Amino acid sequence: WWAWGMGVAYGDSASEDGNVFIGTAVGGSGAFLAAGWGTPKGGFDGSDGYTISLWFFQYVFAAAAATIVSGAVAERAQLVAYLIYTSVITGFIYPVVVHWVWCNNGFLSGGFTADKSKTILGGCLDFAGSGVVHMTGGVAALCGAFVIKPRIGRFDENGNAVPMPGQST
Repeated sequence: WWAWGMGVAYGDSASEDGNVFIGTAVGGSGAFLAAGWGTPKGGFDGSDGYTISLWFFQYVFAAAAATIVSGAVAERAQLVAYLIYTSVITGFIYPVVVHWVWCNNGFLSGGFTADKSKTILGGCLDFAGSGVVHMTGGVAALCGAFVIKPRIGRFDENGNAVPMPGQST
């Protein structure tokens, strides 16, 4: 989220003609790798508080979207697969959806986009992440569960549940 996600979500939010699909680094600026967060001397001052708090707030929401997926694929995905899909969700999928709904240039951003002609049907309003976080995580979880399929040996040939011994750690 720090290196890539924040830039994808809010990269061109100050630009009036910004990209409606994905945030970009307009003129070499943007939030990629925390560009423009600090003072010229490299420190932080009081004006950086909003950006840092927004980053942390969205970082936690990105992690929440990824943990929804972990519940759907529990005990069926290996650690490497978990790390890969968590990186993809928090670094690309979730930030793009955030740009659509919560950035002032997003094509679904009914609450933040001043020019409603850029939105689809006037956009949408999302309160506290109910749509962005949970729908993103839920759709990714559904896709993950569909790809991984049920645990082998959990059901017999008739579809009845078979008792499984506890995990040995």
